[in-house]
Order: sequence, then structure tokens, then C-alpha cells
Amino acid sequence: MTRRLVEQLHQELGLSEAQVMRLIARSPHTYKVYTIPKKTGGVRVIAQPAKETKAMQYWLIENVFNLLPIHASATAYNKGASIKMNAYAHAKNSYLSKFDFKDFFTSIKAPDLREHLTRHLNDAYSVEDIAFIARISCILLKGARELCLSIGAPSSPLLSNSVMYDFDELLHSWCKKRKIVYTRYADDLTFSSNKSGTAEDIEIALKGAIRQILYPRLRINNKKTIHLSKKSQRRVTGIVINNEGQLSLGRDKKRLISALIHKFSIGNLDPELHPKLQGLLGFALDVEPLFFNNMKDKYGAAVLDMIMRIRK
Repeated sequence: MTRRLVEQLHQELGLSEAQVMRLIARSPHTYKVYTIPKKTGGVRVIAQPAKETKAMQYWLIENVFNLLPIHASATAYNKGASIKMNAYAHAKNSYLSKFDFKDFFTSIKAPDLREHLTRHLNDAYSVEDIAFIARISCILLKGARELCLSIGAPSSPLLSNSVMYDFDELLHSWCKKRKIVYTRYADDLTFSSNKSGTAEDIEIALKGAIRQILYPRLRINNKKTIHLSKKSQRRVTGIVINNEGQLSLGRDKKRLISALIHKFSIGNLDPELHPKLQGLLGFALDVEPLFFNNMKDKYGAAVLDMIMRIRK
């Protein structure tokens, strides 16, 4: 079973085993790193692997990582999952508690991956192969001592979901006993219930779960911790839940969409914004179809159809 992975990649990529070994060795150093501005200020670091590293990661996704467990509470990156489904899980509850992790992807280090992969793949791959898999999946960030996952690598979403399995199970079990709904959309954690006064207990349970798991080492971003009731606007992964338990785009997003459609209808919308408008309309159709139909009535079905048919 030694170096089974190298043999598989040799067959898949059409390279010699020596070339595969060189690719594996270089993989953490093959990323293009850049930043994009965050809506809340600051920048988000994106790191995309070179095509050779990306090809190995895609092969792992299709042939290895599909064997890893993912908890039902994880609502991002799964087939059929969406931010709409994540929000809908909490739609009938009155009280929300929301938490966020600091530097979620980069908190997941290569040793965490090796431990997790060993638990679930040791019958299929050797210790050496598992070390190779972890290396292929990670980046060495400038100034860092350990390899870690990155935002931008195709394998990071699936791996992060699976690595969090024990954490998700701990919180799911705790919440189920107390009739609390728990979901995790990447690094966004949402808890909801119809019982007031649960916020403090939820926060204690969350911190307890972070201490209890063997990996990864997680930190809560306290600036993003929010506790809400029906007295204030309740928003889950960008979707508003109104007091009737219905999902809504929210007033600001509706105004933005309407303004962009208007500019398009009079030929005054920058073509660079066409994909953004298409995405917003697709999102509106999924989350709040009534608003989409209202835009049809206001601007005409032909205009919306023209927008949705635009190609680069």
C-alpha cells in the first residue's frame, strides 16, 4: 500500500512517478496569492493553486475526499446545500444567536488533516500517502511555520467541512436535547430556538465544543457575535427572516436590484455590472420569487429575459 497515491496520480496525470513526487513537494509553494476587499472593511486573502496542483486536488476530490464524513449540520459546499436552505432551517424560530470563526480556513493545519485522514482513510492509504494528500491540499503562507488550507483552493471547502465533523456532532447533539436548531455555513454558525434566554447557554456550549475537539484549533471572532429576536431584523447568511417566518432579500438588496435593472433598461448600466445583476436576479428568484415577479411587472418580462441571457 506504500505510495499507492503516487501510483494513482502517475496513471491519472500521465507523468512519471518522479515527476509526481516533484509536484507533491512543490505544491504548497505554487499558489498565486491576492486580496479582495471585504464588505465590512479590510481585505480577504485568496490563494489559488497552479494548474498542476489544482489538477491533483480535483482528482482527490473525486476519488478520495468523497469517502470522508460530512455532518448534516454543515450547510455549505454540499450537494443541494445553499444559503437559502441554511436560513430556512431557522425560519420558524424567534431567537437567533450567530457566531463566526477567525481565519477559519487557515486555522486548519496540515497536522489536523493528517489526523483526520488517518482516522477515515487508513485502510486505503499509508501514513506516507496521507502525508502527501495533506501536503497537496495545503499552502505555505508567507512567514508561516505550518502548512494550512487556503481560501481559493478547490479542495478546501470539502476538507474544512469534513474536518469539522466532530465539532458539528457535539453541538448538534447538545442542541437537539434542548430543541435548538444548529447549522454551520463554513465559518458562520447559527443557533435558533423559540425559548428566550438561551443565548448564554449556547455560547458556553460553543466554547466547550471548541475546547473538547482534538482538532482544529478554532477562535471565535467576538466582534461578529450577535443575539437577535423578532424585535430586530434577523438575518442569516445574508437572508432576512421576517416576523412571519418567511425568507426575504431585505429592503436594501431589493432597492439595489431595482436600481440596476432600471439602469440596464435605459442602456446606462456598466457592462462590468451585468454578471452581478444576473447573479442578484438568480438569487432573488430562488429566495423571494414574488419580488422577482414584481420586477417583471415593473420593467417587463422582456427586459429581465434579456438580462438573464447576457453572455460575456
